[in-house]
Amino acid sequence: MSHSRFRYLTGAAFMGAVFLLSACSGPQPPSKDPIGVWTGALVTDQGSCPTDSNSTLQIGTRAISFTPGDNALVLKGERGADKLHFHAQLDMKDAQRKPYSIVFNGYPVGNAIGGIYGSPTCRAHVVMTRPNR
Repeated sequence: MSHSRFRYLTGAAFMGAVFLLSACSGPQPPSKDPIGVWTGALVTDQGSCPTDSNSTLQIGTRAISFTPGDNALVLKGERGADKLHFHAQLDMKDAQRKPYSIVFNGYPVGNAIGGIYGSPTCRAHVVMTRPNR
């Protein structure tokens, strides 16, 4: 085998190993790339909260949505100016037509996204991770 052929095979093997390791390195932390789907269970701090099912946060390049307890309510919002804070809100009216808001505020915490969820009957916190694929 000639030296140039050996160098080519060695270089190809090295590049293959680099691609394999980068494929196995897992997703970027949310401080680098928060775009995607994040899930986690609400933990009630006060009141009665939707804790029976996970909640889902979907983050796009600008818009976000948060579904507490994966029920029918969807809070919509946008990423903050720094692109690392996430605010979603749903404005509603009660039976007496009095307005109120349901709010979610999130932020990166290591490899997860932490958040606070609040409504007139609930205050909760949540830690969300990317679902396993």
